[in-house]
Amino acid sequence: MRHDVIIVGGGAAGVGMGVALIDFGIHKFKIVDRHEVGASFARWPEEMRLITPSFNTTPFGILDLNAVALDTSVANFLGEEHPSGKDYARYLRELVKEMDIPVMGGWEVANVEELPAGGFRLTGPRGDMECRYLIWAAGEFQFPRLNPFPGAELCQHNAQIASYHKLPGDEYVVIGAFESGVDAAVHLAEAGKKVTLLCNDEELALQDQDPSRSLSPFTRQRLLNAQKTHGNLQLRYNCQVQEVKQTGKQYTTIAANGIEFATNTPPILAVGFRGGTGPVEHLFKYRDDGHFELSEVDESTLADGLFLSGPLVRHEHHIFCYIYKYRQRFAVIAQALAGRLDVPVSDELLELYDRNQMRLHDLSCCGQECIC
Repeated sequence: MRHDVIIVGGGAAGVGMGVALIDFGIHKFKIVDRHEVGASFARWPEEMRLITPSFNTTPFGILDLNAVALDTSVANFLGEEHPSGKDYARYLRELVKEMDIPVMGGWEVANVEELPAGGFRLTGPRGDMECRYLIWAAGEFQFPRLNPFPGAELCQHNAQIASYHKLPGDEYVVIGAFESGVDAAVHLAEAGKKVTLLCNDEELALQDQDPSRSLSPFTRQRLLNAQKTHGNLQLRYNCQVQEVKQTGKQYTTIAANGIEFATNTPPILAVGFRGGTGPVEHLFKYRDDGHFELSEVDESTLADGLFLSGPLVRHEHHIFCYIYKYRQRFAVIAQALAGRLDVPVSDELLELYDRNQMRLHDLSCCGQECIC
């Protein structure tokens, strides 16, 4: 079967993109996901929470920061300011149900081929599917970075942990001190574990106007509270990990400065994600910084009709890794597709998206710093 549009990924980016397509009058599309809607969020550790706060400001013209669709509020639906992954997955599934978004779960994409006459063929264990336009919204969490240094296979990535409080043992080393590393260390300390958090000098000290480049206030405050409340959380700076070794039941984490940290539990990797773009990587051109080169409408500069949506979107120095950031690009893609499919778009719809800060089509306004 050939669709006008296929969206790969049933997370926040995929579902939000589906809502935008419907709003812009595009109905011949399908979301495919190798698991189910909200699968990545549902697989978060039990204790992990969204770091951006939800608040029901929608009636007052300010969209909830974690909403992916107009006229919805995560805070109102869940009654939580910082919802868990499982609860946020409930929000996404309810949105799919209410909007009657066509979703095919259990459909894994193994390969994507650009067709000579235009469009794409997606192949997987369950067969083939074709589309004229493809939106890749596969996200990151299910694709952790597992091999950053020798011996990393001896560690456990934070994305592989079901619950910090249920981990065995009483002492842990956490490698990486951005959001997920601090989150792991705080929860382990709260669980009564002795924790050593290894970080580079700049990781915790960096204060950038862009929240994608520095620790969020929510996470920084939790770290400070944990240090005051628990005497079992130690920060070690200038500890770029070079290798992890195992001797018997003991794990040794070796830093570049020669310092070694020994524990009877596997170190926890909190070093980020590689992203789920494997099947389409050959259809994107890479920039000098290693990110995909995208057009002004988030389209591949190599493959006509292939769009990128979600936390992997980058434009020069602009990072769209948070929901409230990358949701602003849904309408940009939807408007571009509506034009190519000859679907009329009203000025009222564009104004509605603009009024709710859901259509960031002028990137020249980004990067302005606060005065404080």
